[in-house]
Amino acid sequence: EQPLIVPPNEYPDWSALQQPEIDPPRPVSVRTYIADDEEAPGKRRELKSALWHLGQLRQVGSLNAKVCKEEDWANAWKDYYGIQRMGECVVIKPSWLEYTPKQGDVVLDLDPGMAFGTGLHPTTRLCLIALEEYVQPGTAILDLGTGSGILAIAAAKLGGAGVRVIALDTDRVAVEAAAENVARNGLAEQIEVAQGSTLAAQQGAPYDLIVANILATVIIDLSRSLHELMPPGGKLIASGIFIEREESVVEALERAGLPVRKRRQEGDWLCLISEREQ
Repeated sequence: EQPLIVPPNEYPDWSALQQPEIDPPRPVSVRTYIADDEEAPGKRRELKSALWHLGQLRQVGSLNAKVCKEEDWANAWKDYYGIQRMGECVVIKPSWLEYTPKQGDVVLDLDPGMAFGTGLHPTTRLCLIALEEYVQPGTAILDLGTGSGILAIAAAKLGGAGVRVIALDTDRVAVEAAAENVARNGLAEQIEVAQGSTLAAQQGAPYDLIVANILATVIIDLSRSLHELMPPGGKLIASGIFIEREESVVEALERAGLPVRKRRQEGDWLCLISEREQ
């Protein structure tokens, strides 16, 4: 799948985009990056061993490795990342581009760096649209798996000065990127960025609204913890869910007392809105 190129100052019509098609006979290549540190040789051996075992089941090509300078892939994508409009009023402005806001615009000044959260992925867009609907003045919000901080920043700007946001991620690189973006948007007084998951979130509970744009498996595993972090009537925006996992996620949320009230879909990705019962 080729990356979507969004020219600066052009707002794409997401509804008109064609979904990528899979060509079954075509060979599949998988690429991954690991840090070139003291643990790299061991990780490389583990990958080679895993591929050997997989090769006993089906034909698998050899493992190829090369050293890449971090800035080569961390920054090259910026040439193809432009200004985007999401939902009714959210505008994502890359920090290296200029933009003159229109009346009613909620502008997010963003540099994702190496963290997830550019706005190009369907799950991020679905969450931004949901935040426009559910963020209210004075709301206490948890952004679990904050990545670049895009959803936390959007929530704070949509709700105004009275909104309090805790933005958590288990990835140190994401925490650093999110903290920089929060400061860039002048929201350090409203948004607290930290490393951790639901355990770290307990100090700030309860939350009127939780947004978790992570993975279906993680949402299932954390469903009971998410229930405990909200008061009755609290809302959960859960995304990062591939359509084939919908049933298992819905079942887990219902068992945890978080029945799904609304469902949104873009392509093969879902956003589920749940509400905590008594």
